[in-house]
Amino acid sequence: MELHTLLNTVHSYNRYLILIALFWVLFRSWSGWMGKKHYVKADNTASLVLLILAHTQLLTGLIQYFVTSAYTIGDMPISDPWVRYFKMEHISGMILAVVLIQLGRTFSKKAHLHEHKHKKTALYTTAAAVIITAILTMKGLFLGTLASVTG
Repeated sequence: MELHTLLNTVHSYNRYLILIALFWVLFRSWSGWMGKKHYVKADNTASLVLLILAHTQLLTGLIQYFVTSAYTIGDMPISDPWVRYFKMEHISGMILAVVLIQLGRTFSKKAHLHEHKHKKTALYTTAAAVIITAILTMKGLFLGTLASVTG
């Protein structure tokens, strides 16, 4: 199996794990914040798993983008909407989402009160989820538009 195929497979399946972890962290952090619950080991583990999955996704995506992908070829016009999506919107949005997940975890670890730990995790993870949803929606809208034009 060539590197691009392997990375593409990992990148494709990991997104589902990220979405599951993202919703789990959102549930735990929002319910913990609103319910004034203690920040327990399960909360820490959930945010750690999300962070590891997000960084794995970022790493595989960046390797695909810069090393193995056709999108690194300089003669591909950015005026092509599909190329532009991956060269601009997808990569910048997803990097921002991973940064927000990292910041949420870092700031929650530095917080002293349980409520603040949940609050930091909830707010930063929610912002990351909004960005991820927007990027995936853009891709879906683009694919729908592309199908109607070519079909």
